[in-house]
Amino acid sequence: MSSSSAPVSPSPVRSYAHPEWRAGPAGLMLGCWLARLGIKARIVDQRARKITRGHADGVQCRTIEIFQSFGMAERIQKEGNELAETVFYNPDKSGNLVPTSRIPDTEPNTSRFRHVVLNQGRIEDFLIDCMGTDGLTVERGVYPVSLECSDSTTASHPIAVTLAHLAPPAKEGSTEDPASGLYRSNVISNADPSVAQVAKTEEIRAKYVMGCDGARSWTRRQLGFLLEGDSANIYWGVMDARPITDLPDIRVKVVLHSADAGSLLIVPRERNLVRFYIQMGTLQPGEKLDPSTQSPEKIIDSARKILAPYTLECPEVEWWSVYEIGQRICKDVSFKNRVFLAGDAFHTHSPKAGQGMNVSMMDSYNLGWKIAACVKGIASPVILDTYGAERVEVARELIEFDHQIASLFSGKPAVTPESEGISMEEFQALWVRMGKWTSGTAVRYGPSLIVAESAMEKTALARNVIIGSHFESQMVVCYADAHATQLADRLVSDGRWRLIAHALPSSPIKKYTPSTADLNSVIEVLTLTSSPRRALPYPAFPELARPLVGRFRYPTYDQIFSDEPSYLDGGGHAYAAYGVDPDGPGCVVLVRPDQYVAEVIGFEGCVENLAGFFDRFMIHV
Repeated sequence: MSSSSAPVSPSPVRSYAHPEWRAGPAGLMLGCWLARLGIKARIVDQRARKITRGHADGVQCRTIEIFQSFGMAERIQKEGNELAETVFYNPDKSGNLVPTSRIPDTEPNTSRFRHVVLNQGRIEDFLIDCMGTDGLTVERGVYPVSLECSDSTTASHPIAVTLAHLAPPAKEGSTEDPASGLYRSNVISNADPSVAQVAKTEEIRAKYVMGCDGARSWTRRQLGFLLEGDSANIYWGVMDARPITDLPDIRVKVVLHSADAGSLLIVPRERNLVRFYIQMGTLQPGEKLDPSTQSPEKIIDSARKILAPYTLECPEVEWWSVYEIGQRICKDVSFKNRVFLAGDAFHTHSPKAGQGMNVSMMDSYNLGWKIAACVKGIASPVILDTYGAERVEVARELIEFDHQIASLFSGKPAVTPESEGISMEEFQALWVRMGKWTSGTAVRYGPSLIVAESAMEKTALARNVIIGSHFESQMVVCYADAHATQLADRLVSDGRWRLIAHALPSSPIKKYTPSTADLNSVIEVLTLTSSPRRALPYPAFPELARPLVGRFRYPTYDQIFSDEPSYLDGGGHAYAAYGVDPDGPGCVVLVRPDQYVAEVIGFEGCVENLAGFFDRFMIHV
């Protein structure tokens, strides 16, 4: 939350019943944006310590692209396990499990990064380190107990939030089993929330509040918003273990349907761990499991029955939990464009497709730069309307896909074409068809204030650049030093818009740039020429392409690129990949701070068209 703090006032020690309020991936991603852009913010977590094991683990291609923009992708690639293959096991006509097909885990040419799995706790470590570099830390043992939003249209900080600071525990350590994730499971009733001692409270005033507080969201309940959806009344177990098994494909992703004992998903993890998702049983409508009846031994026993005749022993289980299959969505994600919901607070689903952590972080990645632009006076608050319009539609697509995949996963397979049950061919076809979507790279935002309408003339300028989709990377060569560069690596998360110019027009960017700031501080121009580097001397480019920056007006050397092959890393096909004719009229691709294409403009009337686009929401200086 962006805030200015009132003085902390001590209060008598008392008890509060409270929900699960934790600084997870969605909130931490938002923290990275706000810290990087210099926005005063606070991020609170009721728990004294962060998670260290279990929970989400899939990190999709698009998510790693975003981590790259914050300078963290290398850490994920180094520690995580890259998934290369998915194999499908199904029963043959005799009911025996056999591998039926193999596919690449990531569809070729999807991204410059691959699907990786890594403990959510480590992902959170990377995010915490990133925002800590810019001065923002997580306040632990703190959570909100009241929220009021003023109707005033003139108040600079219209939201009042009361925060409770928990008293330190009487003894060090925790009585909670670190290997069990049941305390956050949706199969356990939340009618008896935990009670903690509050040492003091404080009231803060905030411009904006973002509730990234999970499926049992306190923020959502304060707003009176509801999660709507269905439950499949089927529950699954999940565990991270170091297994001993004769299943030959234990180190690739396995999607397995047994003839009559259920289904499971196997995902090989880092540190020689393996994540198992195991179909367990059914529930009556409204039924919640008794946590005392759940155990890792029960989960392993179910897994053995599904895997038979393959054997399974799990002498070391690092983490386990049980969850119910269901899909729910909150259609309202903002209140007066002052209080927002992100992540599981407004969409919940099964973990089968590895989307929960990824889509949650993409929610706050979409929102963070918009909040910062409003706080800094760069953009009008009208851009905040686009958050709900864009992310609710993504959540709807996710819920629809998850409903299909969960139903096919949990259904009994048809052993023959004539028998009743789920068609394994239909299941695999859906899995393959949705591969690009699950990678996160197929998201496309519709027309809005910050996404232009598509038109035939725009498509003709750059045939393969899709307005509303993320800008795809290509290998290019830096004009000044001949270094090979992934062009999207220049789209760092620093709040700036980018004009990617195929050749170079003039530009209205000075209109939105403070007179005391560098020319590229709000809108940066990246120029990509089709000609070789030797065709034009570097000093011959205009200042728009190589602006002078800093106190001593140093020239920049990292904004002009050539579409020629590098000496060592290939490339030389960017114009073709983007569908731009090197002998054509040229064009400019406008990219938002979150790397999504906002507009494609030809050189004729370029200055006027850009000004017309930005004038709708940018604040003149």
